[in-house]
Amino acid sequence: MSSPFQGRTIHLVSDLSITEQLYMYDLARQVKAGSVKADVKEKRQNVYLLFEEESTRTKDSFRNAAVYHGMTVNDITDSKKLFKKESVTDVIKMFTSYSTEQSVFVIRSPMEGMCRWLENVMSKRPNTTTPSFINAGDGRHTHPTLEYVDTFTLLEIKNNCRDHIHLALVGDLLNGRTAHSKVDGLRIFKNVTVDLIAPKEIQYPVEYKVKMESNGFTVNTFESIEEYLATAAKVADIWSFSRLQMSRIGEEAHGREEDLHKAVSFKPQWRSKLPEGCKFLQTLPRDVNRPLVPYAFDNDEVNAWEQASGNGYWVRIVLLGMLTGRYGGFTTTSPAPSLLVPSAEPAMRDFAQAIKPNETKKPVQSIIPFDFGVVIDHMSRGASEAVV
Repeated sequence: MSSPFQGRTIHLVSDLSITEQLYMYDLARQVKAGSVKADVKEKRQNVYLLFEEESTRTKDSFRNAAVYHGMTVNDITDSKKLFKKESVTDVIKMFTSYSTEQSVFVIRSPMEGMCRWLENVMSKRPNTTTPSFINAGDGRHTHPTLEYVDTFTLLEIKNNCRDHIHLALVGDLLNGRTAHSKVDGLRIFKNVTVDLIAPKEIQYPVEYKVKMESNGFTVNTFESIEEYLATAAKVADIWSFSRLQMSRIGEEAHGREEDLHKAVSFKPQWRSKLPEGCKFLQTLPRDVNRPLVPYAFDNDEVNAWEQASGNGYWVRIVLLGMLTGRYGGFTTTSPAPSLLVPSAEPAMRDFAQAIKPNETKKPVQSIIPFDFGVVIDHMSRGASEAVV
């Protein structure tokens, strides 16, 4: 089957256009309903799982999605034994040479930009089948496939209505990869209001907030759930919680762990303050000792996180099928492009952009002026002796 998706890489949410995302969500609905079945090929394509950081749900949902299609699954996660001082790039080149069929690499890496780097390197190799790379989370950057899953779930919650969404992002917004991916993922909705709820130490990075505003989103900021419920003009009907990643939080938050958790943990007595039909999403697995959402809510109608967790399977089935040419007629019952969000696709595909050496740019403000080099901003301050 000829497919416009085959061999492409998903490093950012925006690597699929809004029209393509709608196609994927529409197809996922059909696969979930059982109206579209697997296309098992005689020649099996290879799916490689490379997870340099721990994962349960993402990794296993990709594994099972590949099995659904009859693909060969290779878990190459044990990188310390595998690489033997080799670079990741050399290892990927080796594996792609072991098959004449297309390969898909699902990668979680602490190194931001890994999939984009590999895409650029492998696209320059002659006489080879172009592999696809799927970003399953890179450092503090993004997690596009989990955002696809969240967005698919949001559409289910809203009965596929894309006119408006009001979403509260709660928790560790500084380090939450899925929270960062919301900048692009929410663009399928025509009118977007986002309430950011987090103390300043773990508040949303300013660059993502600015991008949300440039996308036309209405953005409001609060330092705690208690403040939000007391002062917000309108409480969101969908909440998304990002668990605290204390190992990544800077020195300024040392000694304040309890205060941070308290600020973004929902209390049972606040249930009556939520709008009718309110739904909660949250990143899993949750902290068994200090969950942001009370365990008492597991059997409450607000629980949409289990729905989202199950949807990870269906969305990744479709994504793997698209990238390997099993789906791709690219006909959809979704609205015509003229009805899509009117904003243009982002001009910059990533957080880094190459420029020509002689290209004139705004001068960098520094003690010693320079024309060529790298600026490292937001350097951490050392902890005080009292903290040490």
